[in-house]
Amino acid sequence: MTPIFFALQIISGIITVFFVLVKEPKAEGLGAIGSSAQSFKGVRTSADDKLDKMTWFFAGIFLISSFYLGLIAR
Repeated sequence: MTPIFFALQIISGIITVFFVLVKEPKAEGLGAIGSSAQSFKGVRTSADDKLDKMTWFFAGIFLISSFYLGLIAR
């Protein structure tokens, strides 16, 4: 059972990183300090919502599998 959770952890971690990198940035980073940041897209689309939900879903799977593997390692 442990190899299944180990594989699940690796796969969900890779997918989570992918979804985080695919998402549009919400701020301009250091350019936002001087109030010079301009928002080109102020409206969230359904694709943004789906990416957020998928990111949280796979991050949750990663956390649960990490917790399980941490308990077994004792």
